Amino acid sequence: MARDIFVDTKQLNRIAIELKNLDNQIPGAASSAVNRTLDFVYTRIGRLVTQEYAIKVSDVKKTMTKYKASKTNLYAKIISKGHTLSLAHFPFSPKKPMTGGKRRKAKAVKVKIKRQEGYKTIKTNPLPFVASTGARSADKTQFNVFKREGSSRLPIKVLRTLSIPQMITNVNVSDQIQKLAQEKLMERIQHEIEWRLDKAAQKVKE
Repeated sequence: MARDIFVDTKQLNRIAIELKNLDNQIPGAASSAVNRTLDFVYTRIGRLVTQEYAIKVSDVKKTMTKYKASKTNLYAKIISKGHTLSLAHFPFSPKKPMTGGKRRKAKAVKVKIKRQEGYKTIKTNPLPFVASTGARSADKTQFNVFKREGSSRLPIKVLRTLSIPQMITNVNVSDQIQKLAQEKLMERIQHEIEWRLDKAAQKVKE
């Protein structure tokens, strides 16, 4: 599963207008503005997703790859690829398997997916349970949440939920990403124009 995040570069026309007498500066100014914006967005995505969902920034960053612009190609993007996450990536309760008498009295398994929401009971049939993974699961976690696939003790399967790409394209998250990207691009365009005009003016004085 993958989602692309594009930076709208229509505003870059302003660089060509403002630097019309400095043609050789236009490609560098444009690519620099786009790439600085891309780096900013890359960092902010991790924060925005973890503000919405109860996962780690490192989990988000692992799914993302940056493709930067060049002087000859201003196409830039961030791609997020990742499978659906097991519940081990989120806070869940109980945190480890119950044994003996505790197992019989064990409460329902609960998980917290959204940061601003409380723990919610997982309602599956059969009921889910926490068990050891032997640290051999794709998630490299000691414990995870499972459910039986039938009435027998085996087989069992790991319970999964959203993927990171799906979280990124959540309306609340994606709208903020686009807004921040446009604001940062405007800021970087202004900086590139002013810096290069000032540099050119200094050369004239010399």
